[in-house]
Amino acid sequence: MPTKTTYPKGSPVHRELKHSQNFICQPRLVEELIELSNIECNDLVVDIGAGKGIITKGLLEHAGRVIAIEQDPRLAEELSSLNCKNNFQLVIGDFRKWILPKEKFKVFSNIPFNVTTDIIAKLTSPVSLATDIFLIMQEDAAYRFTGMPYRSNSQNSILLAVDFSIQIIRKLNNDYFKPKPNVGLVFTHFHRYLKPLVAKKDRQHFHDFVVYGYNQWAPNILQSFKRIFSNKQLEIINKTQKLEGLKPSELSIMQWIELFNTYCQYVPEPKQRLVKKSEKHLKIEQKKLDKWHRSRQY
Repeated sequence: MPTKTTYPKGSPVHRELKHSQNFICQPRLVEELIELSNIECNDLVVDIGAGKGIITKGLLEHAGRVIAIEQDPRLAEELSSLNCKNNFQLVIGDFRKWILPKEKFKVFSNIPFNVTTDIIAKLTSPVSLATDIFLIMQEDAAYRFTGMPYRSNSQNSILLAVDFSIQIIRKLNNDYFKPKPNVGLVFTHFHRYLKPLVAKKDRQHFHDFVVYGYNQWAPNILQSFKRIFSNKQLEIINKTQKLEGLKPSELSIMQWIELFNTYCQYVPEPKQRLVKKSEKHLKIEQKKLDKWHRSRQY
């Protein structure tokens, strides 16, 4: 039997649960979206923020096994009625603390919007075996992860593009959700490449390179790396890769990879040390900022 966790009324977690739920109220929409996915009868599928189980029930008709994760014990009560099915597992708790499956799996869920970034970071991490991730999410958030061709590439979209192709399958009608959200919603698919665009041994270095380039407060990509490449190197890069005037957000993933390969080949180690650990340093600064915001809020 799943372990239940309760949260005091008015606590931060209770407020987080209360204000992040926009449930689908049209079973037909669930069926339509599953049909647009590649969920098959042998798949293990995870439903994050399963709520009252409208998606879970649909998945049980199409997948081999379904794991439903719900943090609110009250909502999980309704899900517990599915325990009689031998292809169903209920987890009552925070997905962010849940240990991911040790086998390949897919995700299909209408996630709590206030933890979108945390959920995607966990599902797309190097230790995750998620092959396909189908998410109902806020439209603006989806654009931050998809980047081109929908909008300019963000730092996140470039880092994700090494391992995933990401597309918005369709926009969704807000009337099919309760309470009705006041933002646009989309159905998004993250598909993991069988072979990443950057070798595993170079992954962290590439992440540091991209993070460094995005956080220099420079007018264009060449100026961002003026301390890294020599003037002569920048001149050659500009001539061969045609990056003059382009902002970091205007480079495609393949342009970033080409620039990174040039950097690895021609920039000496002392200068590379200026780039290394850029992602770590950024995360430290972000944690400090998050801590400050939490202290102001509560």
